[in-house]
Amino acid sequence: MITLGLDPSLTGYGWCIHDSDASNKSRRIASGRESTKTNMVPVSRFIQFRKMVSSLIHKYNPSHVGIESPAYDGPFQVIHHGLMLFSLEAIFEHRVDVVLFDPSTLKSLVRSNKKHGGKILKSDVQRFVSIDTLDSKFISSDEADAYAIGYFTARFFNLADGVIDQKSLSESERRVFLEKTKKKKTATGEKIVRTAHIFRENSRVFKFSSIPKDSVILPAKSKINPSLINLSIKE
Repeated sequence: MITLGLDPSLTGYGWCIHDSDASNKSRRIASGRESTKTNMVPVSRFIQFRKMVSSLIHKYNPSHVGIESPAYDGPFQVIHHGLMLFSLEAIFEHRVDVVLFDPSTLKSLVRSNKKHGGKILKSDVQRFVSIDTLDSKFISSDEADAYAIGYFTARFFNLADGVIDQKSLSESERRVFLEKTKKKKTATGEKIVRTAHIFRENSRVFKFSSIPKDSVILPAKSKINPSLINLSIKE
């Protein structure tokens, strides 16, 4: 599976084309980072990156895209949300399926591949890429984040499509993709809601490929493999 991983930032927008079927260094087909100047008209910076995303999709024709969505709090949330929306516009126009990972979720996924626990540093993500590609040379942190996003995008969609099964997932992948829940208060009392990515189509996962070019209507959610639904819910 060829995926495009995107790590949006106005000062260093990282991207990576990842091939989950390749081995060693060939898994990273291409990667890079692009920046914009602070004295540019703000919206023009967003437009530049939208064009970059569109150009990458046109050039490499990825089957799926993964993008880091803004953190749920923090001083840059509005800027990052706007940048993500401009990027999503390009993805939608090309009708490519996309999955969103917020920063804490991405760190949780990378943490499963770290021998020792604790805080995930930029160097940990770079090391993750180095190990996965068997390349001792570290790439930039922006490109490394994009690679990790592309890697886990392939893992998620391959799971959803039945290419890999749940037995091959790491502990964090199982939680993020299949088992994550939250408690929600309702008129009849508190209930457990499944918030794992497999159940969040049209909110964290978008099947843009199923939307005709002349339509903007969200499609019905895809049928989930019963073997993935019939998991015990973990609170």
